[in-house]
Formats: sequence, structure tokens, C-alpha cells
Amino acid sequence: MMDILRGIEQSSVTTKLVIAVVVLFLVYDWWCHQYFQRRGIRVGSYLPVIGSLHQIRKGFGSRFPEYNAKYGRVFGWYMFRKTMLVVTDADIIKQIVVKDFSSFTNRKGSSPAPGILNKHLISLQDEEWKEVRSVVTPAFSAVKMRTMSFMINECCDTMLNNIDMAVKEGSNINCKDLYGGLTMDTVAWCCFGLKVDSQLTKEHEFVINAKKAFKSFESVIHQVVLDMFPMLRPVLTYFNAGAITNDVANFFETVTSESCKLRQEQGGDLDTSKNIDMLQLMLNAHNEAPEPADDVNGNVNGNGLHNMKRKRALTNTEVTAQAILFFLAGYETTSSLLGFASYLLALNPDVQDKLYAEIQDKAPSRDVIGYDVVNKMTYLDMVICESLRVYPPVGRFVRICNKTFSYNGLTIEKGVTVFMNVWGIHRDEQYWPEPDKFDPERFSPERKPLIQACTYVPFGFGPRNCIGMRFALLVAKMALVRVLQKYRLDVCPETKIPLNLCEATFSAPKDGIKLRAVARK
Repeated sequence: MMDILRGIEQSSVTTKLVIAVVVLFLVYDWWCHQYFQRRGIRVGSYLPVIGSLHQIRKGFGSRFPEYNAKYGRVFGWYMFRKTMLVVTDADIIKQIVVKDFSSFTNRKGSSPAPGILNKHLISLQDEEWKEVRSVVTPAFSAVKMRTMSFMINECCDTMLNNIDMAVKEGSNINCKDLYGGLTMDTVAWCCFGLKVDSQLTKEHEFVINAKKAFKSFESVIHQVVLDMFPMLRPVLTYFNAGAITNDVANFFETVTSESCKLRQEQGGDLDTSKNIDMLQLMLNAHNEAPEPADDVNGNVNGNGLHNMKRKRALTNTEVTAQAILFFLAGYETTSSLLGFASYLLALNPDVQDKLYAEIQDKAPSRDVIGYDVVNKMTYLDMVICESLRVYPPVGRFVRICNKTFSYNGLTIEKGVTVFMNVWGIHRDEQYWPEPDKFDPERFSPERKPLIQACTYVPFGFGPRNCIGMRFALLVAKMALVRVLQKYRLDVCPETKIPLNLCEATFSAPKDGIKLRAVARK
């Protein structure tokens, strides 16, 4: 009997301890989820333990205009218990990414990914990021873009042949497949120096590994979980479940290392090499004099971050990491831009006709198209800019506060993640009247200088903006001109109106974009 009583007593103590632990955990969880409330900042919808994570599956990016209307331009957001401050106020964003950049230098927290993914520009931090960025920047200069124009034009030839075949068969074009193949070919050739012909063959080893890499890279849940629990990165990598699987990382590392070794054996310098791709430019960059920085709009200025001491040579690992990043970031964003621009032109035939008139005037044939020509096409630039405003391929950019910051009564404490939502900014009625309307005239030469700073941020803003912006715009502009020279784009019964966007790192329509290409007479 005594043993039974002692057992009941011990069981009662264990139950009480479990209850006490659960209660303490819930109290602690509740206290963590009161961080913003204690500071007088409005908070978006959240649940115990997981915070606001459930909102991701509801359209994380495209629904932020709705959240702005409900919570304001600055509000709190919880990813599990991690504090994220969502900002769509242009003045605050300008302070963060330009004027007080030193307090928000980094994109990631202090626990970077292991291995090669620790060395690309998104993961690099502080002085190491500055060093690598200063070396890589010249690869995207206007001079280098001019030399790559013929490579892009050649890839466009294959794209036009594919459209020709679809038209002859009476088929509609799938923008994701069409432009995805084009951008994979252009980025593979211009970045790695490889002609993979993905538009003609799907079985190339590079194509297979690239698609595997991108499938992991774009997973928003995977990225969020790793951002919240950086200590899991080495574990996931060990079990081959990282952001990029080990076999894919090893493939790209081998391709880049072997290519670098071969080029170095052949002389290495651009003057003695036939290669003019970014891989070669990165190998040569440390031999070049420091260049002025590009400003956020791609214009050269004399006060930039990159006017520094003589640049050091990148290691093979650093070169490989940047090459992988350029490929993964450039592939989806550029193909998405082309798909969205084509969709908007098909919906707005008057805009398409006006653009075609400019093409007939400035670029009537294949061989005249290049960097200088497309950059002189004013209406083309207006169409591309407005397409990026309506459907930004990347819906947000992030900065980590490394030093407590105050501005106009708002205080952001060290360690808080600041989430600049591009969708919310681009669809704000105060910045953009009738924000859902596609109106390229917003970016006319007369109106463009009047646009408020940090209200148009498809490539980010400030010293840490997208380094590949100039290349992405060149590919998109050249490809769009080549298509419209020969075809008119129309909607068809398979065209989804409106588009149903998926919840991922990059903005993309769930059902793709199907259009009809009609040959011009």
C-alpha cells in the first residue's frame, strides 16, 4: 500500500513539474511575442509559438499592401519568436539603406551558412563583404555589358526559333519555359562561359544541377526556418538537406574550379583569353584599378563604397560562390521580369503598339541590337520599369540592425531584422496613384526625376543593392525587343487574368503565363 501511495505521490509531482514547465514556456512565449507591443509598435497577426509563420502560406509578399492598410507602414512581425520589423515607409527605408547604412550593413544574422554558401555576397558581412563587392563590381560595368551583348543576342536567336515552331504548330507560348530557357543559356554563358543550349536540350548536366539548385534556393519555408534557426545549417548540410544539396554544390564547385585552373594555365588575363564571361572578369578583377561605384540607379559616382585600396584576388571558393549566386539570382528574376512584361503588354495593346513603333525606329533589325541601342530606347525603359513596379520579381529585401537606430520617434534595437517589403511599397496609393494600373508614363523622362527616393526598389537600394541589376536589365530589354520585332503578343484562352501568384522567395504565377504570339506582316 505504501509503495502505491509513494507511486501516486511521485506521479503527482511529475505532473506538476510538467505543468509548471509548460506554463513557464507559454508565459515566456507570450512575453517574447509582446516585444513590439511593449514599444508601442503595432503588430501583424500571429499565433503562439510559430508567430506569423502561418501567414506565409497565404501569399506572404503580394498581400502586404493589405497589411499596410491594416497595420500601417511600420509594424511588427514574428517569425517564431524572432522579431521582424516590416517597413514600407520610404523615408525610413532611405535612412536605413543609405544614410545610416553603417547600422544596417548585413543582410543575414551572425551565423552564416557553412561551406561555399558562406562566401557569396548575400551571406558575407561587414569588411569581408566590402572587399568582395569591390572586386566583383567591375564585372558588371557598362564596358563589360557591351562585350556580352553579342552572347545575349545569340541566345535570343534560339528563343525566336522556338517561338517560330510554336506559331507554325498553332501552339501558345509558355513564358516560363520560353524565357527560363533563354535566361539559363545567357547566364550560363555570360557567367560560367558554358554554352549549355538548355532551350534545345533538357538533359545537359549543368541544366539538371541548376534546376535542382534553384528548387532548393526558392523554397521560402526552407529559407525562413534556416533564418530563424541558423544552428540547424550544419546539421542539414551534413544530412544533405541544406539550401543547396551537397552533390549540386560539389558539381558547381568542380565546374568552376576546373574552368579557373584551365584559364590560369592558359594565361588568365582577359587580354590573352578568349573568354569574356564574369568568371574570367572575376579572375582578372584584382589586376584592375579600383573603379568608381555605381549608384542605386546604375550611374557612376565618385563617392561610392568601392573607391578603396587595391583589390585583392578572390579565392577559388569565393569565385565559385559568386558564380553560383549570379546564376541562381539572375535565372529566375530575369525570366520572371520577361514573363510579367510580356503579360502586361498583351493586356495593354496600346502600350505594345507604342513600344513597337520605338523598336521600328531605333532597333529595326537583329544586328543593331546591343547595350548602347537598348539603353537609348526611352519607352522600352519606361515599360520595363513599370513592369518591375507592378510585378517585382523579388518581393522583399532584408537588413539586420547591428547598432541601435532612432529616427522620427522610431527606435530599432540591435539584433532586430528589418523587412523592407517591395510589394507594399510599389502598391502604396500615396506613392503610386492607381497602383494596380499598368502605366509606363509614370517613368517618362519628365516624371521619373520626380519619383520619391525608395518608393521604387525592385533591385533594392543603397550600397548593398543588387549587383547584377545592369545585366538583368540588358538581357530583359534585348530579349523583349527581339520578340516584338517579329511578333505581337496577345492573350489567349489559357491566359490567367488576373495572375495567381505563388508564395515563394521569388514572385511567380502559380499557373505560369500562356500567351499567343502572332507573326507581324
